[in-house]
Amino acid sequence: MRKINVVVMTLAGLLLVVAAILKAHEVLTVYFPSWRTHGVWESWEFFLFQIPVEFALGVWMVSGLFRKAAWTAGTAAYLGFIGVTLYKAMAGETSCGCFGRVEVDPWVTLFAIDVPFALLLLVFRPKGHKLLPPPWPDVRHAIATAVPIFAALIFTAPLLVALRPEFIQPTDWTPHVPYPRPDPRLQPIDPIDPIDPIDPIEPVEPIEPIEPIEPVEPVEPNMPEVIEPDPVIKPDPDPASDPDPDPDPDPDPVVEAPPLWPWLEYIDIADQLTDGIVVAYMYHWDCSTCAESIPKYEAYNQELSRMGLDEFKIAYLAIPPYGPEGAGPVPADTTALHGKLTDQRRWAVTSPFVVALIEGTVAKTWPQGTSPEPDEILDEIFSP
Repeated sequence: MRKINVVVMTLAGLLLVVAAILKAHEVLTVYFPSWRTHGVWESWEFFLFQIPVEFALGVWMVSGLFRKAAWTAGTAAYLGFIGVTLYKAMAGETSCGCFGRVEVDPWVTLFAIDVPFALLLLVFRPKGHKLLPPPWPDVRHAIATAVPIFAALIFTAPLLVALRPEFIQPTDWTPHVPYPRPDPRLQPIDPIDPIDPIDPIEPVEPIEPIEPIEPVEPVEPNMPEVIEPDPVIKPDPDPASDPDPDPDPDPDPVVEAPPLWPWLEYIDIADQLTDGIVVAYMYHWDCSTCAESIPKYEAYNQELSRMGLDEFKIAYLAIPPYGPEGAGPVPADTTALHGKLTDQRRWAVTSPFVVALIEGTVAKTWPQGTSPEPDEILDEIFSP
């Protein structure tokens, strides 16, 4: 019985160590937002707490130091894992998140890992061991176990903060991009528009003809001859020093071309996003919200195709890390544009993230994690 308990606790502890290492790799390659914007359980701050605790617990279970106390903590952890994994499975999550970027179905994790290990720990208990000393363990064994445990608890979080890479975020450009809005001074007056009617032109009465006057022969007066002085030629004034005598009271407004979307240089189909109106829909391959909203965009895109509206396009853009081949919420036979953001950069984007472009310029953005109804996009773009 004791040998089986040693084997079970060793395997369970090693699994925790591996899971902690994979989570550390994930937080250094994938962006996790703060708990203020994304909740506590999937936040960057929670991982800073979870990873060192999980690693330390795994080392403790493998070491066998204070075996009954380590068994109690490990059993409680696996029972908690059952609750978390069951919740994710019931919520339809595609991955349990237990092993970082290694995607494992929650139902597989639940019945192949969490439940079996919890049952094994409950059945094969460390009999004959006290929860607290005495007896005290060997000093060398205690030191060899305590060093990695306390090192993980003390240094893991600062190291993750120091090694975290720079992520590209929408806030890097959204506050500085002037959205193109219609300038009323540039809009021609529509004579058919009832809002700006043109006054009708009143007819002009004809003018009666005037009778011609008979010419009178001029009489030359007897006056002395007048000698006119030579004209004085004045130099032309300097154009630089002569102010404009009649400045234009209403000069034509100078309209600067708005800048292009800064992320175009990171997109493989950027040349197709600068023509007409394009709705860029950015998504993660395992985004459950995207799986619900993309079918609506697909139906709207097919309706636009039937109507022949080529000026309005939908573009799906995959956010790294990309999923397995053929996986993701976008159907393989979509007629919409389909591209991806480069994986040479780190992206701090919560999907879905929708951006409307007009000739490659940002016209409107929607909050991350949400997507507008497709048939309301145009109204929202051009609303004041």
